[in-house]
Amino acid sequence: QVCGWALALLAVLPPHSLAWNVSGHMLSGSLAYQILRRESAHTIESVKTILEKHPWYATQWQAELAKVPTIDREEMLFMVAPRWADDIRTKDRVYNRPPWHFINMPFKPNGQPESVQTKPPAAVNILTALAENERITKTDNLEQRAIALTWLFHLVGDLHQPLHTVQIFTTEHPNGDRGGNEICMRPSPNRKSGSLHRFWDGVVTSGSNPTRLRNRATEMRNREEFSRRQLTELASTEFELWDKESFEIATKIAYQNGAFVGTPKPPRRECGDVADAAIL
Repeated sequence: QVCGWALALLAVLPPHSLAWNVSGHMLSGSLAYQILRRESAHTIESVKTILEKHPWYATQWQAELAKVPTIDREEMLFMVAPRWADDIRTKDRVYNRPPWHFINMPFKPNGQPESVQTKPPAAVNILTALAENERITKTDNLEQRAIALTWLFHLVGDLHQPLHTVQIFTTEHPNGDRGGNEICMRPSPNRKSGSLHRFWDGVVTSGSNPTRLRNRATEMRNREEFSRRQLTELASTEFELWDKESFEIATKIAYQNGAFVGTPKPPRRECGDVADAAIL
């Protein structure tokens, strides 16, 4: 039941409206907490009990929670837990699972020549990771359950970032673009170049101040377009349906049905080095 609440609430925002860098994950955690506090307060205590068995709770999170007033610590725990899967990329790599964060479903726009061949996604991907971690949350190993729950918090967020579900195949990107990571662009003429993937990662927020993120969560939760009666997609609780929704948004909006190809990232260079990248 706790797992079901967490997954449904972390999916509370329409995926085309936000994306998921570390700040995005913290924001989703704050939203989940605020909604649970209103609709199922006892679930907060259940989640907290599970997360206290997480290997980072004593070594990392408690010190971070101590920096905020006592009244805010439960919400802060909900904010730091979903970002854990990104924190371990550099701080605790033994837990790191890079293939779990995405699934590269192939997208070949109409009009591309037959010479452009697509390839299927890897066997290990975000969908298999979600299923595996959901299974682990039902086992008896308390630490593994806590780790699996934080993975679920994080991966539900990633699955709602459209460019975590796709890669495009074109003459410019015959080997795929790794979810927009190989496409350089500028949001506007006076903005610096960056990858299309990173642009979507930072659509909703790039700041990491907990107070501002909590205030942003409250603001968004109170907006009519984010009310439950408006979010009809919350009726879909299957991971594959969320993946399909994000894939459609990626192809139609992020890639503009193939009309936006951007500027291919040069070999051994970063998009930030491409001064005249295509304007989105």
